[in-house]
Amino acid sequence: MAQMAFYFDQNRCMACNACTVACKDWNDVQPGQARWRRLSNEESGSFPDVKVFNLVLSCNHCANPACTAACPVGAIYKREEDGIVIVNRDLCQNIKACAVACPYGAPQFGDDDSEPVAEASWAVAHPMQKCTFCWDRQAEGLAPSCVAACPQRALDFGTVAEITAKYPTAVKTVVGMPQSDLDSNGNKLESGDTVPSIYFKPKG
Repeated sequence: MAQMAFYFDQNRCMACNACTVACKDWNDVQPGQARWRRLSNEESGSFPDVKVFNLVLSCNHCANPACTAACPVGAIYKREEDGIVIVNRDLCQNIKACAVACPYGAPQFGDDDSEPVAEASWAVAHPMQKCTFCWDRQAEGLAPSCVAACPQRALDFGTVAEITAKYPTAVKTVVGMPQSDLDSNGNKLESGDTVPSIYFKPKG
């Protein structure tokens, strides 16, 4: 399996939200509480020596996804060909164990405003939804929508081998990145370190 991975240059990100808007647009994620890609920032220092650390995250398509291990109905799985983590929304029971397990806030849930009409095949009104690494765009030879939209080229993608070869000094964490072996409540994950498929250039 050639595991797909993201790359994020924290120096280039200017918090414009082009990536988050492009993600919603391409994937037809309606306005509301579900956000597949999310922007956060942290500040340090005091005037006039202040630093802002931007970070945009979606699903990190982990090598050892905590969401998959936590789902009791088997609705979440990794694709064998590229390691992309997918949710089968028809199987989801809205138990939300995945949301508790994921350190990165990747599992998202709609509401009656964003999903006013339930799909006939869904078992629940608002099954979990998340980043698909734009596998449909990749199948057409296109970059994920977030990568293509970034005006500063802060985002990139490729296989783990391609990313580590292209960015040999990349690291696995930056300011703002959640700890990869803790769930959303800060508890140690029984399934172990998630090993997120994302690499970084930290802000200098």
